[in-house]
Amino acid sequence: MSATPRRVLGLAALSALARIPGFLIPVLVAAAYGAGPHTDAYFVAYGAALVVAGTLAASVEVAIVPFAAREIQSRGRGALGFFDRNAGRLTLTSALLWLGVLPVVTVLAPAALRPDVLQYAACFTPLVLLWSGSAVYAGGHVSQSRIGTATGSTLWRGAGGLAALVLLPAGTGLWAVGLGLGVGELGRVVWLRRRMWTLTPDERPGPPVAATGSLVRSAGAVMLGAIMGTAGPVLEKLMAVTLEAGAASYLEYAYRLLAIPAVLFDGALAPLLLARWSQAVATGGRLPAGAEIWRPVVRGLALAAAIGLTTALLAPGLVAVLLLHGRFRPEDGASVTRLLQGLSLGFVATMGALLLERFYIAATRTGTIATYSSLRAAVRVLVALALLRRLGLLAFVIGYAVAEWGYLAALAARVRAPLAAEPGVVPGSPETA
Repeated sequence: MSATPRRVLGLAALSALARIPGFLIPVLVAAAYGAGPHTDAYFVAYGAALVVAGTLAASVEVAIVPFAAREIQSRGRGALGFFDRNAGRLTLTSALLWLGVLPVVTVLAPAALRPDVLQYAACFTPLVLLWSGSAVYAGGHVSQSRIGTATGSTLWRGAGGLAALVLLPAGTGLWAVGLGLGVGELGRVVWLRRRMWTLTPDERPGPPVAATGSLVRSAGAVMLGAIMGTAGPVLEKLMAVTLEAGAASYLEYAYRLLAIPAVLFDGALAPLLLARWSQAVATGGRLPAGAEIWRPVVRGLALAAAIGLTTALLAPGLVAVLLLHGRFRPEDGASVTRLLQGLSLGFVATMGALLLERFYIAATRTGTIATYSSLRAAVRVLVALALLRRLGLLAFVIGYAVAEWGYLAALAARVRAPLAAEPGVVPGSPETA
């Protein structure tokens, strides 16, 4: 990878800093509420918001990068209209998806939790509507290697939720957190859009670049795969609430702690690779060759293995420092620790797959991601369901590991070194079909 270690670490640090408020929210929720029915309902509702807004936004933010690179290269400052149009369309898409998902999640939740799930979900609505719009502009920044701007912008969302959480002692309740996240996301949209002008300087546009296919089709395929991937944790929580009070919260806390080491990958290494490969397509019609793909992916896997092992070893200390406060009991901490240690095994494959997915996105071969992600989610849920009554929470650890390593193996098996393209023609476009 051409990026220097200093830049990688700098981007990871910036991404981590921007996520601190969002990370602190579940920690403070654990201290104030512990683990019980109310937190279960909150996390189920938040999981539903992630299925719709988080999944759509994450998909768009990466899928739009090759198209954004082409638009900015070809149109200069006139590319802003491209981003505005897509932001509006995706906001409407989020609203329609939310109207479809919300009733399903409410019905699937245990009867005793349904009123709280519905209340919390309603408070997440502003966040759902705004998140995908901000992703469009964030993807534009990534396409020009301004990754720090895109990843750092998440500070707005977390800060809004954290500010609302401060009001909890006044009796506002967890619903305020959902509304606060929405207000923060509004600030993020405005800030990212205003900075788009610096991406499209008033210069003569570059030479036309061949079309790279359909953004709708590419983003739709990535979104389908991401929805299936996000649906897994939501279904896990719905299964976990049948075990014991607080089980769904244990899963949420463990996954949140696992997100700490993931920042190095999704906040630095993955967007750097995607920007690099997408710019190569936009400016030269060239996809990476075999060595250019495998060298950073293999190195990333080795790094993920070292981080996963370290996380497993430090899990008791992490849980003690970050969660064992207030009403969060030592027995709660023991359950989260065991989950975190087990999930660290699957973490290695998840990070390797995250890097390898960037090749498929830059090459607009997103159908492969959609297909294998769907299989990954099915394996994850079915394995956990089969082992749930016998192994309890350990079933989710096994299901996650089996699914993630299988997904990585499937992606690796389908990688092909691209053929040389004709000048000005992007591989994968209709001209090369």
